[in-house]
Amino acid sequence: MSHLLAALVVLLSRLPLRVLHALSSFVAFLMGDVFGYRRKVVLGNLQNSFPEKDPRELRKIARAFYRHLADVQLEAMKLLTISDKELNRRCRMDEKGKALMQSYFDEGRSFIGLLGHFGNWEWVPPVTSLNLPFPVVPVYRPLKDKVFDRLMLRIRGRYAHELVPKNLVGRSVIRYQRSGKPFILGLIADQTPRPKTAYWTTFLSQDTPVYHGPEKLARSLDVPVFFVAMRRQQRGHYFMYVELIAEKPADLKEGELSRRFMELLEKEIRQSPADWLWSHRRWKYSLRKK
Repeated sequence: MSHLLAALVVLLSRLPLRVLHALSSFVAFLMGDVFGYRRKVVLGNLQNSFPEKDPRELRKIARAFYRHLADVQLEAMKLLTISDKELNRRCRMDEKGKALMQSYFDEGRSFIGLLGHFGNWEWVPPVTSLNLPFPVVPVYRPLKDKVFDRLMLRIRGRYAHELVPKNLVGRSVIRYQRSGKPFILGLIADQTPRPKTAYWTTFLSQDTPVYHGPEKLARSLDVPVFFVAMRRQQRGHYFMYVELIAEKPADLKEGELSRRFMELLEKEIRQSPADWLWSHRRWKYSLRKK
């Protein structure tokens, strides 16, 4: 069954994006209105994050979220066949951030890009690779299904210099440092860690645990850290926003880098609330269980 679904993904990737978006609208209808995919989780997360919004407005955001989620899934498939020209046409990169990143590369300095599950996060490594001349090294979580894991590696690896499993980040970073060549390490940093290993902050009106790993890595390497957000401009078109979080993370007090990242991510979510991944149980732990 997995092989058939993987073959279907490859075939779908050959369709024009306008056709995929039409299909996406139908998939969103099935997820949200027919099957109610994680609907209680989605609405619960929205209610707790935006207590000032009325139920009607929250349902509207939820409906838009399902369309966004379907779009991201199908647009990720398109990475198998999309041309460089079309990808650049559909996604512009922040020129100010791009120039700052280029200046670090010219100095032979590596840096870290932190992002959340916001906008089309799957397009961040490809767009970065097309706009900047250094190796882009995204960190990924391997899937349990080996067929789909290979497929996602193929999709995500088309533009990446190398994909690094999350359990091999330290070893890979050491290898790149020894090579003496600058690189950018891409990390998604808004997952849910276990309370005892987390840094706690207030995020979207709630006590929230944050993975401490990205901050510990940044502080140990003491390389510049950027916040990255792929903002949706219109369907299938994005603007990749980049902002420097810290030039020397080791100079910050513990937790400050994580706090700054979550603050910037919350700002993006409040500006476009349907574009974050609301279907995950982001707040399944409470501060009392710390």
